Amino acid sequence: MKDWDPEYQPVLQNFRVGQTIRSYSRTVTESDLVAFIGFTGMRMPIFIDREYAEQQGPYGARICPGFLTASVAGGMLESILGRNVLAGLGMDELRFLTPVKIGDTLHAIVEILESRLTREPGRGVLRVRIRTLNQRGDTALEFLASVLIKADAD
Repeated sequence: MKDWDPEYQPVLQNFRVGQTIRSYSRTVTESDLVAFIGFTGMRMPIFIDREYAEQQGPYGARICPGFLTASVAGGMLESILGRNVLAGLGMDELRFLTPVKIGDTLHAIVEILESRLTREPGRGVLRVRIRTLNQRGDTALEFLASVLIKADAD
């Protein structure tokens, strides 16, 4: 498995099917949760009410919205694929598997599933599987994504 390198700016041909790349790690903070729920307007008690979450919630603490985790994973994916990504084409099979709590440290494992050139020169499509894991190795989130990326013109 290759580790994330912030200076590396790959193109389509730098990825190979079956390759896995591990992202940087990032700890989710109270500020992250407050900013995200404020921006999105999500107001479920499990996200915003500590007393409710600790006494009545199923996890014993507030949890982060799954879409916060997905947003963090998207940033991690972008850091791996680099600035040569031209567009996101879609996400499939998005699954929230383990709740993320304040203080959890996340990283992503990106697996290259498909790599192909498009009809337009200098462009290609990557299809990837993204697994976002916490510090215990539990998978918090998993999804498939397709992106349009620059390619070397042959």
